Amino acid sequence: MGRAFCQGENDYFWQLKIRCKDSFSSRIINEASMIQRKFFGFGALVLLFLLPLFANAQKGEKIQTVVIDAGHGGKDSGALGKVTTEKALNLAVALKFGKYIKENLPDVRVIYTRSTDKFVELSERAAIANRNNADVFISIHCNSTEKTTTVQGAETFVMGESKNEKNLEVAKKENAAILLEDNTDAYDNFDPNSTEAYILFSLSQSLYQSQSLNLADKVQKQFSNKVGRHDRGVQQAGFLVLWKTSMPSILVELGFINNPKEEQFLNSEKGQNQMALALYRAFAEYKREFEAENHTVTPAMDEKPTSNGDTYFTVQFASRDKKVVNTNKDFKGVKEVNVYEYNGAFRYISGRFTTKADATKRQAEVRALGYKDAFVIAFINGERGTIKQAEEALKK
Repeated sequence: MGRAFCQGENDYFWQLKIRCKDSFSSRIINEASMIQRKFFGFGALVLLFLLPLFANAQKGEKIQTVVIDAGHGGKDSGALGKVTTEKALNLAVALKFGKYIKENLPDVRVIYTRSTDKFVELSERAAIANRNNADVFISIHCNSTEKTTTVQGAETFVMGESKNEKNLEVAKKENAAILLEDNTDAYDNFDPNSTEAYILFSLSQSLYQSQSLNLADKVQKQFSNKVGRHDRGVQQAGFLVLWKTSMPSILVELGFINNPKEEQFLNSEKGQNQMALALYRAFAEYKREFEAENHTVTPAMDEKPTSNGDTYFTVQFASRDKKVVNTNKDFKGVKEVNVYEYNGAFRYISGRFTTKADATKRQAEVRALGYKDAFVIAFINGERGTIKQAEEALKK
């Protein structure tokens, strides 16, 4: 990337060292400043970790789709207790959580990354959320530690820089699932056991971090106030499954499976129902507040890419918090670029098609230009809708 980039990178880490007083942060930053000598093409890696800033996400006026991710599964058992496994507890609570939503919030579509005991790659879990234009992503896990069996409590993570050794170790354990995957190309040779690799996550700040923190705080209050679990607080760490998602996302640690009392509670029908209900209440509260705050938000008239009566498919490939001045320059090679504004962010689309098949062809072209997460969306009578709604409308 040249001398200028390296100088800028060195200045960045020098400024971080001045701000960080504790020994853990100082050690991490010292190690990070050596990354460029250990990884070829540091600049490219930094840009890779910054990509979520420009990811595609559908945040409209309502919470319509939630993806519930039961961590681990199949050949990946996760943490082990004396009588059960993390993967089994995660799935049990996830299914109960989704059932509460279906029964009480019929306007919300619930999608599971897995509903059975099967192995799903971390990148695919996030891709499921992105493909389905999810408004919220919630990953469910159980904690464990080798040092003691008395540690207890629930905690909720959002994507961010690990502030201490404990958070870093939690992230390492959850990210280690990629070592069981057959193809790790999606992670650009990321080593989940390398402490210095995690500094790259500190350069990536999610567009939806404040919303994620809000949801995480509600979850912790429910766990503590309604279920009586020890509150370990809202934390930040570099989880691959959160980094890859393009919407408000959290990772929940229900409790410590290596603590016999917590394992017994989490393995019981009562315990699972209580934790699932706590998650439901937090989600429902978040949904109510979000929709109350955003009920007046509508796409800006001069940014709307459609007119009344228009129903078509298009390809969304990028999102920005600020409007791009020159789309030809910033999105070089992408054909027929247009933009619409939703919930404070500018969404960029390519083309207008009357069939999903034609839109899918454009999707392949856009992905070939480097926008790997580009996906097909639909407009019905000038408003965002589902693919199915557009297909039905075009048949009439």
